[in-house]
Amino acid sequence: MNKYTFLFLMVFIIFISPHIANAEESTCIYLFYGDGCSHCAKVDLFINQLEVEYPDIAIHKFEIYNNRTNALILTDYFDIYNIPNKQRGIPVIFISDKYLIGDTPIIKNLENEINDNPSAQCPQSEDINATGIIDATSPLEKLKTLSIVTVIGAAIVDSINPCAIAVLLLLLGALLTTGNRKKALKAGFAFTISIYIAYFLFGLGLFSALQITGISYWFYQVIGYLAILIGLVNIKDYLWYGAGGFVMEMPRRWRPALKNILGKITTPAGAFLSGFVVCLFELPCTGGPYILILGLLAERTTQMAAIPILLLYNLFFILPLIIITLLIYLGYTNIENATKWKDENIRKLHLVAGIIMLILGTIILLGLA
Repeated sequence: MNKYTFLFLMVFIIFISPHIANAEESTCIYLFYGDGCSHCAKVDLFINQLEVEYPDIAIHKFEIYNNRTNALILTDYFDIYNIPNKQRGIPVIFISDKYLIGDTPIIKNLENEINDNPSAQCPQSEDINATGIIDATSPLEKLKTLSIVTVIGAAIVDSINPCAIAVLLLLLGALLTTGNRKKALKAGFAFTISIYIAYFLFGLGLFSALQITGISYWFYQVIGYLAILIGLVNIKDYLWYGAGGFVMEMPRRWRPALKNILGKITTPAGAFLSGFVVCLFELPCTGGPYILILGLLAERTTQMAAIPILLLYNLFFILPLIIITLLIYLGYTNIENATKWKDENIRKLHLVAGIIMLILGTIILLGLA
């Protein structure tokens, strides 16, 4: 070897040594997840943020739903880390001799583990004395923490919104001009049932979207503030109705089109179909409390566990519609008096809704929901 070759090798070694050292010092992490897993999606968003903040960490990701080899590797690691079968699940992180199972433990603890293990080697392939944190709370246990008072309170705010009541009165008014009270009763119930179905399906769809996209965790962080904002806007409508150029009601420019649609309905079947169309008009003004509950559910539970809560919520949502239909059919009131009552008390309805939403927002921010 001549001196030039020797000098070249020395310079090369000196140049790459720091890079080798840095590679050895990077923290090695194994993440096992599944496509379509909502909790995994939340972790994925969190991991993407960590990779920006800690560019030296090496996170190896293994998808197990569609890759049998990765699933078998995960089973091996569960065995190596001596994790009991009943505690196994995804998403799961392995870092050094630690493991984190579940989205909440990962999001809350992974950054600390990275700082505590700045040069952690990749997970070992032999039995070790491992320690870890597991999200042991089942979906049903999480659901119990969602106070029934919170659900019913939000549903009541939704139900006393003038939008749904006004639409029902328009429909019944058009049908009662024929003088057929039984047909009006059937149409009122048909309309109410379709509203129930449409709102339930909308809620189920939005719930799934929040979980699948993984944004439910971030959305959950602002839900309390959203509730307070909705409450303040409703109180604004009580104190200064229409101030700021808007109210928490259906936009006035939509009302003629909706009145035209409802005026053409002459049968219960038509009333039933109209409910699905009406939902498109109502959601912008009635959707706030519903979205609040959907955000809580998407963060805390599974779809199957959320379904009965959504069914209960929507039952309270349509309750005023059922009561108004029965009162008009039984002759305790009429369209004119019901409409007059709504118009005279519309600001009070906003006040009640605003106070309830402020209370709910405070409960959520205090972690009592």
